[in-house]
Amino acid sequence: MINSRADLIASIDEEFEAIIPEHDAPNHAALGYALGKSLGVLDPNTFDEATQAASVVLDRVIGQPDHIVLLLLDGFGMNFVDTLPEESYVRRNIAMTMCSTLPTSTGPNLMSLATGRWPGTHGNLGWDVHIPRLGERIQPLPWRLTRTGQPLDQIGFSPMEMLFTPPIPFRELGTFTFVVNEELAATTTTSMYGQTATLGFSKEDDPIGEISASVLNIIERTANKSFTYVYWTEVDSIAHSYGVTHPYTRTAVRQAAALVEALGTTLDGKARLIVTADHGHLDSPNDVWTNLTPSAPLSQHLTCVPAGEPRTLFFHVKPGSGESFQDLFDAGLGDRFTLMPSGDAIDMGLFGPTSFISDAARARMGDFFALSRGRWSIYASDSEEEVTLQSMHGGITTAESLVPLIVV
Repeated sequence: MINSRADLIASIDEEFEAIIPEHDAPNHAALGYALGKSLGVLDPNTFDEATQAASVVLDRVIGQPDHIVLLLLDGFGMNFVDTLPEESYVRRNIAMTMCSTLPTSTGPNLMSLATGRWPGTHGNLGWDVHIPRLGERIQPLPWRLTRTGQPLDQIGFSPMEMLFTPPIPFRELGTFTFVVNEELAATTTTSMYGQTATLGFSKEDDPIGEISASVLNIIERTANKSFTYVYWTEVDSIAHSYGVTHPYTRTAVRQAAALVEALGTTLDGKARLIVTADHGHLDSPNDVWTNLTPSAPLSQHLTCVPAGEPRTLFFHVKPGSGESFQDLFDAGLGDRFTLMPSGDAIDMGLFGPTSFISDAARARMGDFFALSRGRWSIYASDSEEEVTLQSMHGGITTAESLVPLIVV
């Protein structure tokens, strides 16, 4: 029986350490808030007291510079940072360690950075998000329907419908540039950040040199305050494909570290460089996966395919099926996942301060929430397709939850 956060941590397999993000400790929502406060573009009174408290230690290391460059290294958690030499540029400039908001995944934490709010407030709850109006899942990052891959623009779904709270108005500075690879630069998703300009870079040739030169150019031609947001995806995408310890992944980690050093050296004090990650990674070999297809017995109790992440799932059950669904889930997957009513997870504050979670957000979370006890993952599909990835994130192990905050 899970009655508290302590019970939830105790439910994790013994080989892992676990951590649940605290509302008043450094996290991505607090970092977004602290950045907006530093640049003077938000009203502190509109944010919850815990986030304000969590930002105090962040305020000290960020200061009040005229120019801030935020580098988000997707997947570059402490599990990877700790593999770098102690004397490396990255490790020498770590100001502190932060805990990702839950689910420990890209969408929830990028939107927490963008809004200064927790996932339960802004509404992005994972790779797949259930939208009650549509009656099915969407994938906010690639901006498409999960079931068909159809672009959301084509069905009249807007970025502002995705988020329940607006982004921090960095655009009021006049210079807010989002720097991302060319493929992502053209997507609708980037508009959710509210930037005034988007700059694409090529992953071929010398992306590190191109990014460094572009960012320096932005700083040097901006007379007033500016915010530049650089997003780098390589560690995450390669780790998913090959696993945490694969040589390709290790190379990607070193490349990310080289980008940090190149930016820090190029800026040379002309701007405050803030570097963090959205989450870390945990190896997930083929034998830890369960494929939940439409024909599976468990699926017969559901109104729709589960949303969220493979390690943190939200289930919408048919009326009157709650008890039978829970019994069937516990019998088949209870040794791999902890299942609880979504309302209990909300009351524990897993997705942010309870008083700031709207009815609309609760509707996206459905009736039950499942959390992986270890390496276990569930691939929930609209078809009979079976998929596995070689490393994952989303849960509460320290490997996927702890990220660096680097300040130069």
